[in-house]
Amino acid sequence: NKILLENANVIDVYEGESRKGYDVYIEGDMIKEVCPHGQLSFGEDTERVNCTEKTIMPGLIDCHVHLCMDPFCPDPGVIAARSDAALTIDAINHMDALLKNGITYVRGMGDPRNIDIDLARAKKADQIAGPDILPCGKLICMTGGHGWQLGVEVDSPDEMRKAVRQLLKDGAGHLKMMATGGVMTKGVKTTSTQLTYEELRAGIEEAEHAGVRTATHAQGNAGIKNAVRAGIHSVEHGFYLDEEVIGWMLEKGTFYVPTLVAVYEILKQKDSLPAYLVEKAQTAKEAHRASFQLALKSGVKIALGTDAGTPFNQFGSARDEFLYMIEAGMSPVQAVKS
Repeated sequence: NKILLENANVIDVYEGESRKGYDVYIEGDMIKEVCPHGQLSFGEDTERVNCTEKTIMPGLIDCHVHLCMDPFCPDPGVIAARSDAALTIDAINHMDALLKNGITYVRGMGDPRNIDIDLARAKKADQIAGPDILPCGKLICMTGGHGWQLGVEVDSPDEMRKAVRQLLKDGAGHLKMMATGGVMTKGVKTTSTQLTYEELRAGIEEAEHAGVRTATHAQGNAGIKNAVRAGIHSVEHGFYLDEEVIGWMLEKGTFYVPTLVAVYEILKQKDSLPAYLVEKAQTAKEAHRASFQLALKSGVKIALGTDAGTPFNQFGSARDEFLYMIEAGMSPVQAVKS
């Protein structure tokens, strides 16, 4: 199967520019050539598609999704109680939605019972359609901590090491650790510090021994600092950043995945959600935006993630995340690079 996409605008992410009047030649599932219009030779068996005034860009990466979560169910406990079959069916439908929205690679960021690990294997074997997946399986939290319904609960560095080793054995491609409270867990403040520095360091060290990277849900400032000092590779959400932790992130090369859309979707649908959830999102909104702007201004490496699966945050919301990041100060090219 040969396809020629003709005379398109092609976004060159590396150079940060749109190249007008380019052709893209595809054989099977591989892009073979990208060059100015009219320079390619091709046979009569090639399907030609006129892409004048259309734009072609690389497949998108969403660095923060929960494939088994339900955007229309705000209670993680209800989701976690569903059968493996029900969760898997939901996840496969979510993968279809992601692909139809141009997302070709995702980081799974916590699902019950390691289902995203099996989905990643099935996708790699071409048994199912959708984006490729870097799975984390269950997230790791303290007992009763944020996300406990989707996670392994630990309460010491030794328990953390055991949890990481087990998840790696199960096939996790990266690890997620919960450094603070969060919006969706009732009775837990977003600013509360949860996993300790010592626990985080033990988990990160075990992951590094296996050559595996780590991410942290971290919203409150003290928890963010614990995770960055411990050597975490990416900070998710980061509601309350400051100059000090920004400096550490720059020094260590820590990525920031802001997931702005998750808060905005909660506030847009506030009349349909529990009051505690809306109140926490409303309290964090302005600090979250300011933290994003501080990270952007300072040169922190920012990667796009949506937190898809959280309330009313549907799979494929990367386009909305782009708009929120641009509205907060990113250039369109920076947003695409992210």
